[in-house]
Order: sequence, then C-alpha cells, then structure tokens
Amino acid sequence: MPDDDPLLGRTLAGRYRLISTLGAGGMSSVYLARHVLIDRLSAIKILHDELVRDPLQKERFLREARAVNRINHPGIVEISDYGEAQIALGTDRRERRDVVYLVMEYVPGESLRRVLSREQLSVPRALSIVAQLAAALARAHQTGVLHRDVKPDNVLIVARREGLDLAKLTDFGVARIGVGVRPGARDQVFGTPGYLAPEYLLGGTDIDGRADLYSLGVLAYEALARALPFAGETPEALLARSLVDEPTPLLELRPDVPPAVADIVMRLLHRRPDDRPHDAYALLDELAADGAPIDGRVLGSMPPSVGRLDAPTRDAAAAPRQTPPFGGAFGGDVRPPASAVVDVPRLGEIGNEDLPAAWRASLRALDARIAARELVAAGRLAAARARIEALLPSLDAAVELLLASQREVDELTARGRDFRRTLGAAVDEVAHELSKAHGAVQQHKRRRVELHLARRREPDAGLADALLWEEAATDDELRAATAGGREFGLRLESLQEELFARNNEHEAALSMASGALEGRSAALQTLQRELEAEASEVVRLLAGAS
Repeated sequence: MPDDDPLLGRTLAGRYRLISTLGAGGMSSVYLARHVLIDRLSAIKILHDELVRDPLQKERFLREARAVNRINHPGIVEISDYGEAQIALGTDRRERRDVVYLVMEYVPGESLRRVLSREQLSVPRALSIVAQLAAALARAHQTGVLHRDVKPDNVLIVARREGLDLAKLTDFGVARIGVGVRPGARDQVFGTPGYLAPEYLLGGTDIDGRADLYSLGVLAYEALARALPFAGETPEALLARSLVDEPTPLLELRPDVPPAVADIVMRLLHRRPDDRPHDAYALLDELAADGAPIDGRVLGSMPPSVGRLDAPTRDAAAAPRQTPPFGGAFGGDVRPPASAVVDVPRLGEIGNEDLPAAWRASLRALDARIAARELVAAGRLAAARARIEALLPSLDAAVELLLASQREVDELTARGRDFRRTLGAAVDEVAHELSKAHGAVQQHKRRRVELHLARRREPDAGLADALLWEEAATDDELRAATAGGREFGLRLESLQEELFARNNEHEAALSMASGALEGRSAALQTLQRELEAEASEVVRLLAGAS
C-alpha cells in the first residue's frame, strides 16, 4: 500500500478517521480507523475504486456484512457497520470519491498464513485453532451460511497470555446465504485451489456445510504438516489432483500427531461428503473426545469484546492527534502561514463533544492576538470573529444531536449483540443435540443393516432368532432417536424463526438510527466547513497584517 494513499487522514461517513493501512487484496484495502465520536479503533475494508461501479462486485462485497450479521459468533470477526459514502480529496476538497465500505472489529493479531510461514504449530495449539473454527462454522451453517473460502489467509490469530491462541474467521465475501442449494456455474469458481471441496468441481450433488469441513481439513493438515495434502505447481494442477489423487497420509509428514487425531484430519479430506463428519458439531465432539484443548470459549461463550481495542495501539498512537493551526482545511492536510498561531479544531482529530469548547478556545486565542498588537485589518478581523461566534450555538446543537444519535446507534448495536449472543447460544445447544441425534440415527441404521445381513447368513436357527431380537431392539432405538431428532428439529426451527424475526426488526431500527446519524453528521460537517471558511479569512488577514 503506497504511503501517499489519498484516503489516509480522511474521515469516512463523518465518523471514521482512516489512520493507517493494514493490508490489501484483490477486491479491497483494509485500514485502521478511529471512530471520532467514541474514540474506538476499527478495521475498515474499502472496495477498490475500479470495482465500485460494478454492481456484481459491489453485491459480492456487501454480501459479507449480511452473512456475518446473520451469524454473530465470537469466533467470527464482527461487522458493525457498512454502506456507501463520499470522501472529499485534494486540498480544496473539490474532488470526491465514492466508496463502499465495511466497518469491522479490529483484531490486533496476524493471519494464520503468516504464523505458519514462520513456525510449526504444536499439536495442542493446532487443534485448538481447528476447534475454534469448527465452532464458528457450526454456527454459520446452522444459520444458513456457507463460508466457501476457509483457508489460513482468512483466519486471524491473537496470542493470549494463557497460552492457546484466539482464532477468528474472517472474509465472508464469497459466502452463500442458504445452504443445501445446488451450485450454479458461477458458484463453481468460488474458493481457493488446494482448499476447494471436490463436490464444487464434480457437481451433481447438493452443497452443504461438509464442503467447508473439507476446507477446514486442508487447513488442519497444513497447520500440522506445513504442507498441503496435494502437491501441484499450478492452481489447475491442485484442482485436478484433489479429484484423482489420495492425500499424503498426515503421519508420514508429522509422526508425532496422535493417530486418532490424524484419522480425524484425513476423514475431513475424503472426496465423498458422506465419508466426512456429518456436520461441524460432530467434528467438535470428535475433537473433544480425542483430547483437543476445547473450553467454553470455543463453544460460543466468549464475550464479543475479545480481541477488540478501545484504546489506541502503537500504530494508532503514532497518528497525529494534535489540532492544526488556524486555516487547516476540513479533512485535508493544508498548513497555513507560520504567522498564524491560533488553532482551528478539526473533525476527526478531536472528539466531537469537545468541538464547541475547542472553537471557543480558538476565539480566546484570537482575541489575545488582536489585543497584543495594532493590526491594520482589526475591523475585518473582528467581523470574521463575530461570524465565527454566531455559528457556535448552532455547533453546540449539532454536536448534541450527533452524540444523541450515536448513543442510540450504540445502544441498538449492543442490544442486537446481546439477543444474538443469547439466542445464538440456544441455537448452538439445540443444534448440537440435533447433530447427536442424527449421528445416533445413522449408527442405528448401520447396525440394523449389519444385523439383518448377519441373520440371513446365520445357519443356526437359534442364533438367527437372537439376531432377530437384537435387530428388533435396534429398530426401537432407531425410532426413539428419530423421534428425538424431530423434537430437536422443531425446537431449533422455532429458535431460528425467533432469531431471524428479531434480526429483521433490529436491522430496520438500526437502519433508521444510522440514517439519522448520517444526516446529523453531514449537518455538523457543513457547520465545520462554514467555521473553517471564516477561519481561513482570519488567517489571511493575520498574515497580511503581520
């Protein structure tokens, strides 16, 4: 990312000051930003300028916000805001750029890809990461979202003092909302060669969460072996080999992995979805049974604030926070003549609640300068000063309204986070029980087939009768497990309906509150520009009279 990025130092949507660059990809760039109203750090993803006017690319970009807001899980990077806005560029602010953006939780870590490029993970550390990602995928799949691009690049790792990492899944830009749908031609190109499930390429089957589990299996294999399960010099070769070759056994590359763990990873890589764990909850159960370091945080009880920073980091602290001299243009980097010693408060560099007081302090400094010497332009200075003072009551009111709108948005956001966390945990609990019931049904079905075949082959009538009784008992267990699954399914359906209904209601209320916030922010910016225009006149008069 170039150091002369014209967006750096600008304020987006009236409240997000872009501080520094965090990275860039094929579709977007990511910036560290400070919320100027509540002094909170965020990561803001901005769609590349050349893609903004492409409706398909914009739809794909904004799909991430809809998918993540639908899931709301602590193992998934939270998106708190999104939309479209204009940013004024240039010293005269006449050039304007349309931007499409997502405001994300700032996670002060690094990608799993970078971690793996530097070191080999211990088995407990790798399994902890895989378990956390499985929990996040379990929630996503249960709410009807397929990620479709699970890979180390899309996992953020935060080291914790207690030892094991915090892992967060990000980048739902190619997610599908609504699982179990036959893929179309466009769907088949999504994903990354080497991590893409074979069913995306073979077609002829419905795609469900087991496709993400295949990708998670590749990630688990790579985290343990520091190599992909299939070799290939090109993306095309990787795709081809995943369809015809068998993966290199994990134990050949990492002999210290417990055999039971290696078996789980290798089963995730089966070409047929039916040969993998039937869902992410079943995978979590298998990992726990084989000693994976799973605690309550993995299953969704982590507070949503984990990994967030509400205080400046080293990068943020390095950004200039000082008030520039009188005459600085709104959102720009213009510096007035050295003779101007009175400061102009600028939006995005001080808290907006402090803005009126800062302008009054500037007026006091100006009065002191005028009183200190005879100035040819004293009359015109006094008139400009009076115009600034006349605008201050309007500034007071604008700031008060803006802060009230921000409080409303914050309260709605917190309320939404609370009910999503509560209902999401309930969904997880019931879905987990439904997964167990589904596993029991499959186990009883397999046992019933085994008993039936054994009875037909048994020449001894007495033993055949015993097998018949066992087969009948298995039928009873199968019926009970099926009935239990139906009960859990109905409970889950009711919870999901409640969650979706409350989501829709919440999103409507939040949209209205955000609209009011945008309008009041625009009003404050207009007032600020008027004040700065008068301040520029003051600077010109001061410079001419010196």
